[in-house]
Amino acid sequence: MRINQPTIADDGGVRATWAEVDLGRLKANLDAIRAHVAPAKVMPILKANAYGHGLAEVAKFLSPHVDYIGVAVLEEGIFLRRLGVKAPILVLGGIWGDQIPQYLRHDLTLTASSVERLEQIDAVARQMKMRARVHLKIDTGMERIGVHYYNAETLQETALRCSGNVEVEGIYSHFANADAADLTHARLQIQRFNEVLRFYEKHSLPMPMRHMANSAAILQLPESIFDMVRPGIMLYGVPPRRT
Repeated sequence: MRINQPTIADDGGVRATWAEVDLGRLKANLDAIRAHVAPAKVMPILKANAYGHGLAEVAKFLSPHVDYIGVAVLEEGIFLRRLGVKAPILVLGGIWGDQIPQYLRHDLTLTASSVERLEQIDAVARQMKMRARVHLKIDTGMERIGVHYYNAETLQETALRCSGNVEVEGIYSHFANADAADLTHARLQIQRFNEVLRFYEKHSLPMPMRHMANSAAILQLPESIFDMVRPGIMLYGVPPRRT
């Protein structure tokens, strides 16, 4: 597969540059990841134009072979749906303004990163007479988005109250530095995530699908594999660990 990108040459003319992507190698990488983490599911991350490899082509080729697809923003998810991609799609980024109806219309899974957002999702789903599928986002130490682990129970209790219109399919966190040589902080994040998960056992509730492992964690932290993994850069053949 060739991805063309027009650029402006020094003389003002336009020339074509391209990258040639072997989709078969991407599939082989996906298969290797799946074998390594089995029986966990695999959610390849296709954000940022599939890390520059061509979102449309990569998604169409890989989607029949994946359990889930991860993207960063709503627009990427809508783009994939319009391409005809049927696989479940989780939008990992935050929800802006009045985007929630668009998620529901395009059958996209939402990230619930706060009590307020979860309540908004519930209200919109009720108004549209639809059921929203969400994954709860727990901040265990990356400090990006999500409810801090020590306040997670408030989000989980809110999810129980919203269960009529909201299906909590999953719960997840992000590593701050799973690619570091010293994994002390990464292991602390896993410990915090496990503490959050005890809520379900304590209340005799079914466990949502748990996921935390990015590329580096898949290789270095097997205890973080849980129910699904999110390979990003490793899917494209790039080592995730710093050297």
